[in-house]
Order: sequence, then C-alpha cells, then structure tokens
Amino acid sequence: MKNSGDPLDRLLQAAARAPRVGVGEPAPGLESRCLAAWRSARDTDDSALLLPWLRRALAGAVALVLLSAAWNLGSAWQRPATEVFFEDAAVQIALNQP
Repeated sequence: MKNSGDPLDRLLQAAARAPRVGVGEPAPGLESRCLAAWRSARDTDDSALLLPWLRRALAGAVALVLLSAAWNLGSAWQRPATEVFFEDAAVQIALNQP
C-alpha cells in the first residue's frame, strides 16, 4: 500500500476503516431538557438587545447630517456674490449651447 503522508488522506482512510456504531434513542430527560430550552429560546426577543444600539446609531447619523448641512450652508454664505454669479453664468452658457 502506498503511504502518501498526507494527514487528511490518512484520517479519511482511518475513518473509512472504522466500524460503524449504531446510535440509540436519546435519554428521555435529555430530550425534555432540549425541548424546554428550545421553547424558552423561542419566547425571548433578541431585538430588545439591538434597539438601544440602533437608537444611538440613528442619533449619530442625524447629528452627522445636521453638522454637514450646517458646515455646507456656512461655507455657502461666506462666498462673494461675484463668484456665485460667474458659476451661474457658466452653467447657463453650457446649458444654452446646442
């Protein structure tokens, strides 16, 4: 037999040679505990844990939007009127050309 030296191949071959063992029924106590845990887990609400985090994220996003809007409006009011006029004239010329 060829020894490949690959640990994965050796493991798979050993698993193929292993005897098959039948699995019986689980103990009644184990089954009832598992079902009780499943039923109690189904009743819990995981969204209650996420709600405070989502509220803080929303508040942060709103604050970022308001800060950005205030910054942009502040910089727009500080522009000289001639600069705005020249920008508007350039846009109008570009739109009127065929």
